[in-house]
Amino acid sequence: MTPVNLWINHLVNYRKAKDLNSTVRALKRYFNFLEENSLSWDKFPTAKYLRPTYRFRNDNLLTNARLGQIQFSTASLYMRHVVKFYEWCIHQKFLNVNESGKPFDYEMVKIRNTRMMNHLNPHYIVSSTDLRVKVPLKERVQSLNPLSKNELEPFAKALSTFNIEFIIHQLLQVQSGLRLQEACTFPLCLAWELEFSDKSEVKIGPMNGVATKYGKERKVEISPSLRALLVGYAKSKRRRLRLKKNNSSFLLVSKSGAPFSPNNVQQSFRRLRNAVERETSSLFSHTTHDLRATYCTYRLASLLEIGMQKDAVTQMMAWMGHSSEATTWKYESPLVS
Repeated sequence: MTPVNLWINHLVNYRKAKDLNSTVRALKRYFNFLEENSLSWDKFPTAKYLRPTYRFRNDNLLTNARLGQIQFSTASLYMRHVVKFYEWCIHQKFLNVNESGKPFDYEMVKIRNTRMMNHLNPHYIVSSTDLRVKVPLKERVQSLNPLSKNELEPFAKALSTFNIEFIIHQLLQVQSGLRLQEACTFPLCLAWELEFSDKSEVKIGPMNGVATKYGKERKVEISPSLRALLVGYAKSKRRRLRLKKNNSSFLLVSKSGAPFSPNNVQQSFRRLRNAVERETSSLFSHTTHDLRATYCTYRLASLLEIGMQKDAVTQMMAWMGHSSEATTWKYESPLVS
C-alpha cells in the first residue's frame, strides 16, 4: 500500500529512524485486521465505534491484551504507531478528514508534575488522542524502581560525604543515565573534549572505551555542573597521585591506581544505603542501577512539561540507548495521574 511504504521511507530517510521493528509490526497487525474485517483504512463512518481505528483498538488490541495474548504496553505502543501514521497521512494530504469522519480526536491529558516546587503546579496538560491505551501501573513499573522525590534529598546529602570518584560515578548515572559499567569506563578523553567545547552531549561506545550494552554507540547529555566536575577531576592532583606515574584511559581511578570497578561502586553504595536509612529511619530499597531509572523518569517528565510531546520519547530513547519506544514509555508510569 503506497501511503504505508511512503511513511516507512519517510522514517528511514528523513527521520533517520534506526529501529522500525515495532512500527512494521504495528502497521502489519493493523492492516491484517482491516483485511480480515473488510475495512478500508481511509473510510471513517460517523459513529466512532465503527471507524477502523477504534475497532482495531477495541476489538483487536484491548481484547488480546485482556486475554493475555499481548502486553498492554505493546497494545499502547502499536496504537501510537497507527496514530503517527495517520497524522503523517493527514499532513501529507493523503487523507481528507472532517469533523464527522476522522481517525481519532485529540484531547488534553493531565500529567502529574514531579519537579521542584510542584506543590505550586501539581499537574500539567499534554495533548493526546482518545485512542490511547492505558497501561496498568503494575505492568509498567514492574522492574523500575526510581528514587522518589522524598528520597532524592537524603540520597544527595549522603552522597556528598563520599569520595569524589564515587560521587562522579553516581552523578553520571543519575544525571546522564549511564549504566554501572558505562560510568566506570567513562573515558578521560571526553573530559578533555568537554573542557574545550560547549557541547551538552558526548558520544559513548566502544570507539572511546565505554562498555555500553551490546557495544552500541549513543550520545548522552552532560549538565554544566557535571561537566565542571569531570574536567576538574581530570586535572586534579588527586587523580595524578592515584595513578602513581602510570596512565589510564579511564577517567575514574581507584585508590590502588586501577580503573574504578563495579565492585568499588557496589561497596560504596551499600555504605550509602546504610547512611540514608540511618538519616531517614526508613528503608532505602535501591540499587545503583535505580539511578538510571531515576534519570529517565524525571528527565522524561521535564521534556513533556516544556511541550516536547512528540519528541520527548524519541529524545529519551536516544539518550538511554533504548531500541524500543515501549521500553522508554515505561518510565512515564510514575508520572501519569
